[in-house]
Amino acid sequence: MIQVWRFWDFAYTNNSNPIEDWYQNDLSDESKFDFDNLLKNICQIKNHLEWGSFRGIMKGELREQRIWELGFVSDSRQYRLLGKFSPGRNVVLLVGCYHKQKVYTPADALRSACIRSKALSEGRATYHERKIRIDQ
Repeated sequence: MIQVWRFWDFAYTNNSNPIEDWYQNDLSDESKFDFDNLLKNICQIKNHLEWGSFRGIMKGELREQRIWELGFVSDSRQYRLLGKFSPGRNVVLLVGCYHKQKVYTPADALRSACIRSKALSEGRATYHERKIRIDQ
């Protein structure tokens, strides 16, 4: 496998990692498998516009922060990852959530993505590399 993109989880300076917390606490085993497969598949595709799961740059304040959305379905739920690109083909995952119709769960997911994006750009947060599982 040739990995074109590297993925990073947003993390607070105290090393708490809300993406890993979401992964461990909110996803079933099947959803973890689907999430891992999503990253494994898209990390090999050079043009992010060809990621089947790429839903585009968000609107409003999210657009100003260049935050975009990835989607995947698992356990009959619409999952969303809100993230942004970083230089050198790096992706920072800001928020993991559910989406049904026009409602995000948790309800503050969009606001959290903006806050986390700003914290990164202001040096008040960091990130941890998410290893891509290629054994699946």
